[in-house]
Amino acid sequence: MAGNLDFYFFYGSIHSYLSVMRIGALASAAHVKVRWQPFNLREILIEQNNTAFTKNEVKMNYFWHDVERRAHGYKIPFAGRAPYPADPDLLALRVGLIAGQEKWCDEYSRATFHEWFIGRRAPGVGDHVERVLASLNKSPASIMTRAKGAEGEHLLMEATDAARKLGIFGA
Repeated sequence: MAGNLDFYFFYGSIHSYLSVMRIGALASAAHVKVRWQPFNLREILIEQNNTAFTKNEVKMNYFWHDVERRAHGYKIPFAGRAPYPADPDLLALRVGLIAGQEKWCDEYSRATFHEWFIGRRAPGVGDHVERVLASLNKSPASIMTRAKGAEGEHLLMEATDAARKLGIFGA
């Protein structure tokens, strides 16, 4: 491998979809190892008083148009504006952090974003997380218990603090 790349992303970010779906192949071609680093971008945006864009319909329409245009250019499937917002309780994120600890975050993240943008099921809403875990032959009950408990909370705080210390302000 030529090196390592820390890839910070958020399960509720529509722009993260484009990167999540491309990074594996690009990194492999460049002989770069990706370290998947999900974090709570929502918390950082709130701290920075930078959440107004979600209430700005004109800006959100542009964001969706931009994602559609770029997905087409990258030849990434796109089924139109996906359900939004996503992951209201940060459950998908907490599971992603556990997946990161166990080295299957890449598979989980691609499956989660595919289900969101193609399957029309927003991360962390309804039975979405359980469906993704089952599709990956993971134990939904066990992982969900860990994600909702102290382990998930600790990983969430640790990952977000790491992103904050690096000055990350978006995904």
